[in-house]
Amino acid sequence: MSRSDERRENLAALLASVLIHLLLILGAAWFLLRASTGVVPPKPLDEEPIRLTILPPSPKPTPKPQFIATPKRENLERRPSKDAAFESDNDSLAASEATPTGAEPIPSQEGREEPGLQFQEQQYTAGKLDTPAPAVPQTQPAAAAAEILPEPEAKPTPRLTQDLALLEPPKPTPQPTAQPKPTPEKTAKETPARPASQGGFQPETRITRLRGNISNRGRASVEANATPLGRYKKQVSDAIGSRWYYHVNSQMGLLNIGTVDIRFQVLPNGKVKAPRVLSNSSNESFASVSLAAVLQAEIPPIPPELVGLLENGRLEIDYSFTILGNR
Repeated sequence: MSRSDERRENLAALLASVLIHLLLILGAAWFLLRASTGVVPPKPLDEEPIRLTILPPSPKPTPKPQFIATPKRENLERRPSKDAAFESDNDSLAASEATPTGAEPIPSQEGREEPGLQFQEQQYTAGKLDTPAPAVPQTQPAAAAAEILPEPEAKPTPRLTQDLALLEPPKPTPQPTAQPKPTPEKTAKETPARPASQGGFQPETRITRLRGNISNRGRASVEANATPLGRYKKQVSDAIGSRWYYHVNSQMGLLNIGTVDIRFQVLPNGKVKAPRVLSNSSNESFASVSLAAVLQAEIPPIPPELVGLLENGRLEIDYSFTILGNR
């Protein structure tokens, strides 16, 4: 071997040694850097197979039927469906005088654009006379009347939504007449007469404009089952309505056209608890009169067979009172 070949071999060995040491230094530096930053190399994935569990869909809650007062019909061709969308004091079958034009389980009919479900024109009829009851102060604010009883409890109970309406009478031309000024003693001793109560009571109704999917031809009506709760709700409606019409008719000059919505609870003994105004598009006098009608209504006790079916044995009710314009 020549001297030049020996030098080349020594140089190649030196370069190889330097490269190996450089790689070792870089590897050690990389390891120390990863350890100082706290990065842990990922663990190998487990070999367990993926498991899928198929659960059945949660059952949808069955909607509670809405209350609606229906006239008594004899000789129905069949019984109403058990899952009817309405409950009432009388059985009723769905029918419509017009072709279906909507999606709700109600008839289609022309009428006025007003809230509620009314299928016929009907005049107000008073009930039988009751014993005297205290008068409602005309200046009593709605807020004061609502504070007579405590606030309602948080848990909801089945609700009744009922509408009472009264047409505003035409305003007569005032005639100047001499009115004797009553003395304070006479005014204080006067006792107002008690109005007609629910016996034979009939509210005033006007046909409302509806768009529904009922195709069965006949007098406009809905599918409704007569239930014990439906019959009791009708008694509540008549008791409040009879009292309300009395107050409204006696104080019509103080009231404006509009609607007041009131929520309250009926206790097992028939007493009203925690009435409060939810909304009011009329004036404070109308809200006060409507609250007084709710508080003074002679509501019968809840039947014992129904008390156990209600939350806390109480029936929560949403009620709408309306004075309609003459149009």
